Amino acid sequence: MFGNKPQSADVAIPPETGETNRLEKQSMRNWYMLATFTALATVGLLIAVTPVLSESITSFWPWGGSDVVLLVGLGGMILLLILHLTFQQIKVTGIRHQFQTIEAEANESRQQNASRLHALLNVSRMMGSLTDPSSVFQAITSTCLEIFDCHQSSLMLLNNETNMLEMKAATGHINREKLDKVEQPVGKGIAGYVAQRKQPIILGSNIDPERYPGLKVQTMKLTAAMVVPIMVRDELVGVLNISSRAPDTIYSEEDMRALEVFAENAGTCIRQAERAEWMRQTIERMHRQKNRENEAAPLQPVPVVMDP
Repeated sequence: MFGNKPQSADVAIPPETGETNRLEKQSMRNWYMLATFTALATVGLLIAVTPVLSESITSFWPWGGSDVVLLVGLGGMILLLILHLTFQQIKVTGIRHQFQTIEAEANESRQQNASRLHALLNVSRMMGSLTDPSSVFQAITSTCLEIFDCHQSSLMLLNNETNMLEMKAATGHINREKLDKVEQPVGKGIAGYVAQRKQPIILGSNIDPERYPGLKVQTMKLTAAMVVPIMVRDELVGVLNISSRAPDTIYSEEDMRALEVFAENAGTCIRQAERAEWMRQTIERMHRQKNRENEAAPLQPVPVVMDP
């Protein structure tokens, strides 16, 4: 997902990777068995052969008493070779695991990018298919839950007359009804902080609050959250917020950039819906005015033309 689902603490391991790990473990067990058997066979061979070949070697070997040392040294070299190959096998297995982890992360990143593109296409479709602002607002927050690694999302729009952020849609919240009339002044709270500075923020256990000077968080028991401003042509439209209740969720800078792109497209969609709603209301108002004028106008007598 978008998350990122935008990015979480753990990397999902595909089924084929799990099967590969099982085969590698089996391969290592076979290697250890082979190395152990070779070492035992070498030691046994040295023990058995040394007394038998001692006299034969002595007959042509000029340095007496060194035959045993040579045989033991040969066995030691074989054992060292086995140990060296074992360490190399372990190192190769570790490198292979690293490559598998990198490949899994790359696959997850590709899936996230595909999800992000899909989300942006959904926003573009909404621009052409939805004209009711409330439907657009709810579609935006619902799409966040589908694409990002989050449990709840909310959309607040700026009222330029009151300079207040007004809740327009929320998805995934337990007490959804209590959020319908929520308002927050610009500059107050997390959403107000983002709206005032027009800069996104990331909250979570891995983020130092000192990163955002002037931000006052009510509780330090926050899980992961991202709050981004919705900007259209340098104009603040509102604030989009997503958060997760999972304690192990961690959002990255890449996730925040993806949410910013999503919010920018959502802002364009919101403006399009607002213009369509304004046009609809204007047309209805003109029709009502025209009807009132027709009703208020006196009836004019219809002249009767007489035949001569």
